[in-house]
Amino acid sequence: MRKLIYTFAVILIWLSIDPQFAHAKEKWTLDETASISSMSVSRDGSRIAVGSLAAKAYVFDTEGGKQLQADAKNSVTGVKLLDSGTLLVSSDDRHLYAYDGQGKLVWDRVMKRSVKDVAASDDGRIVAVSVQRSTDVWYIDANTGEDVRSVPIGMTIQDIEVSSDGAWTLAAATDQYAYVLDDEGNVVHKLGAGGKIAAAAISEQGDIALGTSGYKVEVYGKEGERTSVLSVKDDVMDVALSANGELIAVTDFSGYFYVFDRGGKKLWESRGDSAGRAVEFNKEGLTLFGGTDRGSVLQYDVESAVKGAEKQALKNKIIGYAVILLAIVIAAAILYAMKRKNRLGVFVTMWRSKFIYLCLLPGFGLLIVFQYVPAISGLYHSLYDWNPGGRSVFIGFDNFVRIFQDPYVTKGIGNLGILVVTGLIKAIIPPLIVAELIYHLRSKKLQYGLRTAFVASMVIPVVAMLLIWQNLYDPNVGLINNLLEVLGLGSLSHGWLGDPKTALWAIIFIGFPFVGILQLLVLYSGLLSIPAELIEAAKMDGATLPRIISSIHLPLLSGQFKLLIILSLIGIIQDFNAILIITGGGPMDSTYVPALQMYYAATKFDDLGYASALGVMMFLVIMAITIINMKVLKTNED
Repeated sequence: MRKLIYTFAVILIWLSIDPQFAHAKEKWTLDETASISSMSVSRDGSRIAVGSLAAKAYVFDTEGGKQLQADAKNSVTGVKLLDSGTLLVSSDDRHLYAYDGQGKLVWDRVMKRSVKDVAASDDGRIVAVSVQRSTDVWYIDANTGEDVRSVPIGMTIQDIEVSSDGAWTLAAATDQYAYVLDDEGNVVHKLGAGGKIAAAAISEQGDIALGTSGYKVEVYGKEGERTSVLSVKDDVMDVALSANGELIAVTDFSGYFYVFDRGGKKLWESRGDSAGRAVEFNKEGLTLFGGTDRGSVLQYDVESAVKGAEKQALKNKIIGYAVILLAIVIAAAILYAMKRKNRLGVFVTMWRSKFIYLCLLPGFGLLIVFQYVPAISGLYHSLYDWNPGGRSVFIGFDNFVRIFQDPYVTKGIGNLGILVVTGLIKAIIPPLIVAELIYHLRSKKLQYGLRTAFVASMVIPVVAMLLIWQNLYDPNVGLINNLLEVLGLGSLSHGWLGDPKTALWAIIFIGFPFVGILQLLVLYSGLLSIPAELIEAAKMDGATLPRIISSIHLPLLSGQFKLLIILSLIGIIQDFNAILIITGGGPMDSTYVPALQMYYAATKFDDLGYASALGVMMFLVIMAITIINMKVLKTNED
């Protein structure tokens, strides 16, 4: 049985480390490593045009060799390669350029406004342009750059696409509608998208893909009917359709590149080195090109990538079945061992008490959902630059390295050390003294009255108590400074919370005389549990009260001390409420603690991955201290 389990484990490990098949076949980077804004692939797939935000447009061969470079005066917003070798370039510098295959400027059209995009058929018969804040689709002559016509849409156009054969023009507007025009400029379809349109594409058959808000891509047929909705992991940055409309490519802000079929089935996905910006198929849809915001151009063989994804899916399925089978084998082994030891009766007992276990299920379910799932999520996301609902990037242990380089954390660790030492003193000594005093009172009524008085103070909200102390420390109207004035010690009056030298100690002094109710009750109940015979025997031997306390009470309260030390350490390390409410970590960083930095990282700076790493580190510290405390401090039972 053990050999079988080991065999399954080896198979699972081998399957897990088996290489995946989703890497780029080729990759090259622009000279300036500037963000790519647009891409175009020639009909024969031999040339790739790339526009960048560094005001440059390039043409590469499929090996990454640069064939030409064209400079603009502002960010390049669109590029298009024509069959004639002409490169069309639109730019925020309000110009539309045309270059021949050798990079020579053919014409330069001034559009008076920023040109937001250019699209054209492969033969150049149809060239469409969108201009900043314009509600018209402008058609341009590819040979001269002169106007052919303009078609009013009625809403500002933010993306323009033309099918490779020129049969269709697609204009995506700011009103969440996409307008489909035929080659005569007539609007044939008006498609309402489910969100703001971020990217659009149209095939020769009239199939349409619209990248919308909410991490969705909506796919429409040539009659304008919605055929499927695709989901991705982040904001859609660009979409592309193969010429026949059978394949849909998508890239998102997290750097993922996807290929879907017409029916919406995801065939493949891979992640680039940074946020995706552009994506484009070659004519046959056999090669996919992608661009990132770091200037990387990625080239994928679609067929091999899809086959690799299918192999990976099969591998994942095998792993799933293997895990299930391994679980069955382990369960069978456990049952067999229980049978040999005649312990199967436990299942009969559980069945007889099935209603009790069913009643416990909701409690365990809530505990798992609200206690363990967030904890595991924090551990997982501590390895990420995590932005819930947005881009999350795996960064390994960078967040943990950053903790030791963060000056606020290092300062906070020093402050935390002071708080731990003083906190343990406050948590043990004052409650112990009060518990001993109450315990040795002869009047039971007085004991009861004092216990009630101390416990009644628990009804005061902690926030109210903190605000009261904040007012006590007020340099102008605070009771402490006024009392010093009355006593003739006005020279000692101070802005206690405003001075970095005294702020932390002022917070430490909050709660004087430091009689914690929980600590008092725990120690008092421990004193009550001490057998009276021990005390009487000690008195008969002539033991004084101090000797009884030191030789009997304190040793027999070691279990209570262990509990209070653990609870106090956890509370001190995790708590930042007093600091947040009273000083906010100031003045400067004099009252900072790691827990406060974790809170600020999560709420002020939206740096949830770093906040998770801080939480994990605090957990590890608490666990280590707890283990040491349990090993060092021995109780009666130990």
